[in-house]
Amino acid sequence: MKIGIIGAGNIGGTLGRLWVQAGHHVRFGVRDPERVLPLLDELGSGASAGSARAAAAYGDLVVYAGPYGAWPEVAEDILSSIQGKTVADAANPYPERDGAITDIVARTGRGAGLYTAGLLPGAHVVKAFNTIYWLDLRDKAFAPGRLLAMPMAGDDAAALRAIADLATDAGFEPVVIGGLDRSGDLDPGSPIYAKSFTADQVRAALALNSNHHGDRS
Repeated sequence: MKIGIIGAGNIGGTLGRLWVQAGHHVRFGVRDPERVLPLLDELGSGASAGSARAAAAYGDLVVYAGPYGAWPEVAEDILSSIQGKTVADAANPYPERDGAITDIVARTGRGAGLYTAGLLPGAHVVKAFNTIYWLDLRDKAFAPGRLLAMPMAGDDAAALRAIADLATDAGFEPVVIGGLDRSGDLDPGSPIYAKSFTADQVRAALALNSNHHGDRS
């Protein structure tokens, strides 16, 4: 699969590395492509870099891993390139970094995933890859014995299946917690945020019933 990743920092760069290792092709969308040349050299022919719009146009599927406060500007830039596509939002709103948008999301009381979806009409938004600490994303993929969970929320079944497949390819167990109306359970401050939980621990922490078994049906 061709994946556009907007952002090449701790989360975006680590996901890109895991997916290239799994056989996917990645284009990073960054302001300064030269900044990621060492990463591109490491990943070889499976990775390239360009603008955010170029990454969004390239990907069969798009992942946003930049600062949450930049979402409105980025959304406007990529909107024409993501119509009908699945977009995974891996960003988190932090007051000290993202400012007013954090208050706006908090006032809705519905979670960052729904706010993101409102910025991207025509895309299938899935909130995912945002709850795990990046060092665990890097170091605990394919954890022996019991995979760590990758919680996600979304309203489109096909989009959830696609993101769940990518979570599996990265070495984690996908856990669908519900629709985007539950995306607040993935935001900073939730019981599972920045926790390296197994799937069973995620379900217990969020009081999910047994049929939320990371299924892709």
